[in-house]
Amino acid sequence: MRICYLLESTELCGGVRVVFDQARALQKLGHRVTIRALRGDHLWYPYPVDVDYVSDLSAEFVRHEERQDIVIATFWTTVKPALRLSGRKRFHLCQGYEGDNREYADRKDLIEDSYKVPVPKLTVGDWLSKRLIDLFGSGGFAVHTIGQIVDLDLYRPLPFWKRWFSTERSGGTRVLVSGLFDASVKAIGDALQAVALLRESGIEVNLTRVSTSDTLTRENEITAVDEYLISVPPARMAAIYQASDLFIAPSLSHEGFGLPFGEALACGIPSVATAIPSHMSFDIDHDYACFVPEGDPPSIADAALNIMKDRDLRTRLRKRGIEVVRNKFRSDMVAARLESVFSEALKS
Repeated sequence: MRICYLLESTELCGGVRVVFDQARALQKLGHRVTIRALRGDHLWYPYPVDVDYVSDLSAEFVRHEERQDIVIATFWTTVKPALRLSGRKRFHLCQGYEGDNREYADRKDLIEDSYKVPVPKLTVGDWLSKRLIDLFGSGGFAVHTIGQIVDLDLYRPLPFWKRWFSTERSGGTRVLVSGLFDASVKAIGDALQAVALLRESGIEVNLTRVSTSDTLTRENEITAVDEYLISVPPARMAAIYQASDLFIAPSLSHEGFGLPFGEALACGIPSVATAIPSHMSFDIDHDYACFVPEGDPPSIADAALNIMKDRDLRTRLRKRGIEVVRNKFRSDMVAARLESVFSEALKS
């Protein structure tokens, strides 16, 4: 099959990483996959990727061999270009419902209109499929849960002999919080407040923040950030996970997936996560992280402290996190689901 994804930008972010990982997985199955984008720089991605930068996503393919079997919109703004672009079948890849985000409140009507277009939806999880059906009904378009990819080639635990976890060493427990501070769904402020509570109780914490935007001044008003990293490429991010003792995933319930949480688990990092649908979907047994209510910094702090104090708990979380991610988020599984959905669509 010839498959084309439409992106507004290829700048480093989790949503773009998902598109690139899907394209890579489909290419491994022998499909010709291209990505058409308006702007950006994809050199941060650690694998070869074919990106065609254009001024108009809906500009017609010139050569016959460029014409696509499958065209995939990847954001609400790319649905209309996908409709205008010639292709045998069109899909809308949904990694979260943008209309739930506070930042898009002034564009909610436009977002709703784009979702009402009768184009089949591809979602990263059952919770999101249910959300779309609840909002728009089951008659307007098909919804296919294709799952999520965590790059298990890159995000791996350190060898046993390299691991070392001790809250007694100089610098304290190395806590990692990843996400955009200004994205309300990420609730980064809740994690920072939890770290502040730990420090106020006398716990030594070395806090690392990873973001795609510099909001350090405002974050330091909540609690001191020891290391602040911006737009970290995936290969370096793997080393940051591996160097951490504890990961906090504080997202709110309308989070699409929360890729850093899955990556941290894949690296064997004990984690505290909010008990939201996406985080809880990894396995039927919710024993792969310490789950807390969303919007509750004291509960995050308490769970983090339990992990710091309990070596057996850390060992159990490390083992289960690795196991769950390897079982649930393999690229070959997602590629097979995509291939099946596309093949069935092309028969009609």
